[in-house]
Amino acid sequence: MKVTQALSLVVAALVAVMVAGCDNKPATSVMPEVNDENCKHENIASIKDRGTQQAISAMCLRRGGEFKPSPKREW
Repeated sequence: MKVTQALSLVVAALVAVMVAGCDNKPATSVMPEVNDENCKHENIASIKDRGTQQAISAMCLRRGGEFKPSPKREW
């Protein structure tokens, strides 16, 4: 009987510890507009949030220009 009470107390404590940090959401940074000025290396490097920095870099690489397919190769 004492073992089951102790086990249930431990499980309740573990659940309380896991749930305690769930409401702390990180602040989201605003994604800058993709344009010539914001796509300069200096402006991309000045973005503090690494995820936002990578996302804006990827969007800058994919913007504008024409799609030029590579020549067909016969293997």
